[in-house]
Amino acid sequence: VYVLIMEHSAFRYKGEAMRGLGSSRKLLTERHEALVEQERSALKALQSALNAFGADVAPGDTRTLDEILAHLGELFMLVIAGEFNSGKSSFTNALLGDKVVAEGVTPTTDRITLIRHGDHIEEIPKGDYIVERHFPADVLRSMVIVDTPGTNAVIRRHEELTSEFIPRADLVLFVTSADRPFTESERAFLEMIREWGKKVVIVLNKVDLLSEPERVQIEAFITEHATKLFGFAPEIFAVSARAAQK
Repeated sequence: VYVLIMEHSAFRYKGEAMRGLGSSRKLLTERHEALVEQERSALKALQSALNAFGADVAPGDTRTLDEILAHLGELFMLVIAGEFNSGKSSFTNALLGDKVVAEGVTPTTDRITLIRHGDHIEEIPKGDYIVERHFPADVLRSMVIVDTPGTNAVIRRHEELTSEFIPRADLVLFVTSADRPFTESERAFLEMIREWGKKVVIVLNKVDLLSEPERVQIEAFITEHATKLFGFAPEIFAVSARAAQK
């Protein structure tokens, strides 16, 4: 039963439930809301049974069960990943329409940042490597955006945290840079995402550095290698986060 519930929890907010990144509408249909309530009831029943019978449950399993219950009612989780200097933070700021996270040519994101809606701008530490930032952007009413450290960051712990966090994502936006697209380390990281069964959209950033023929060529290059990796051609969005901010 426990394994079935763990597998069932993976359905959360997928497919038709997604209405669009800029929407302030709810991301769940009535059918999905009913399924969520059924799952919540099943999880609570399991939790009560384990407590009542004093079952010898490993602490890790108990924590996983508690976390699933805690996150079941959360908003759509959009995780933005990629190598440092690919423009992840610039893209996040362009998406939110303001400078919400730090940008730079060196690894500036040294913690996982959960960006949630709030009436006032504030930052709440959640540990040594995780921080929650509140920002009054309408898009955050329907989702949580997660800005992650670079997958090739100098400090190995950053990569470990990113790898731990992405399995919880409902959608991964993987940002690659036009001046060094689809590197070997990016391919390896995307392979992990494939094993987790996550929906991936690829963002080709810094296209303002390219001519139109170069952009077409690089998009074809990414499509070819991503198709070999995933077995299908993922969506690719060519953007210039810097130009969008301006």
